[in-house]
Amino acid sequence: MTMEAHPSSDLRWLPRQLQGLTRWVFEVGPMRATLCLTAAASTLSLALTWTALHLSGHHSMGNAWWISMLVPIPLTIIGGGVSTYLLVALERARAEVQSLAMQDPLTGLSNRRRFLAAARRELELSVRHRQPLAMMMLDVDHFKLINDVHGHAVGDRVLVEIARRCSASLRTTDLLARWGGEEFIALLPNTPVEQARQLAERIRESISATAQVQIGERKVRVTVSVGAAGAGAGEDPGLEVLLQLADQELYKAKRGGRDQVSISGIVAAALVGAMPAAGDRLHH
Repeated sequence: MTMEAHPSSDLRWLPRQLQGLTRWVFEVGPMRATLCLTAAASTLSLALTWTALHLSGHHSMGNAWWISMLVPIPLTIIGGGVSTYLLVALERARAEVQSLAMQDPLTGLSNRRRFLAAARRELELSVRHRQPLAMMMLDVDHFKLINDVHGHAVGDRVLVEIARRCSASLRTTDLLARWGGEEFIALLPNTPVEQARQLAERIRESISATAQVQIGERKVRVTVSVGAAGAGAGEDPGLEVLLQLADQELYKAKRGGRDQVSISGIVAAALVGAMPAAGDRLHH
């Protein structure tokens, strides 16, 4: 359920002259890169020494051959090694910052930006390989009341616990993210609608069955509503349509009394349905 990129996958932040060098360092490794730079420096030093001696009328290099070869070695090893290490460390730090920018800081799940990028790729693959796919949206019931009664710190811990239970119920190939506020979203590749319903019910029951979540010494009553929509094998509704339909089903679950699952497949009637107006949405 995590999505990580190789540190050298995006080097546009570097000056163009250093992009090729950075990619090469990652390909051969810092140690080999330093040795290659050392050999290149020694060869260049030998060539410059030979040229200077011949231009001055000396046709024999003598000890200058060894001096021109050996002098650059310690300087290049130290300077090249330090530079290579710093370049690798800087790129890894940039990659970590980029990863954090794509992660929800509270739950550790992917955030909306990362989810949308990954979901588009998964939808393209599902259409290409003619596999079913489902989208699931989950919302914590009466979350504002939980915050008002128990405090925002407990509310945050409830979200963390729900994220943990959702992760435990999903497969490693499923994409789970925090959509925003008290909403979570999951994309289920190669999953028919009926299987998505069973999975949604499993998640809802894992949270609601005991009617409470243990947060330290407190037991907080938590239920969730789940809306989902599925596309059959070969269907290409588009990511926006899937999101809209899953949101509509979530609205139906809320309107139907909460603590339940509402799900639909991609059918012509569903595609025609309009989104409920913002003012008509029930308060979560």
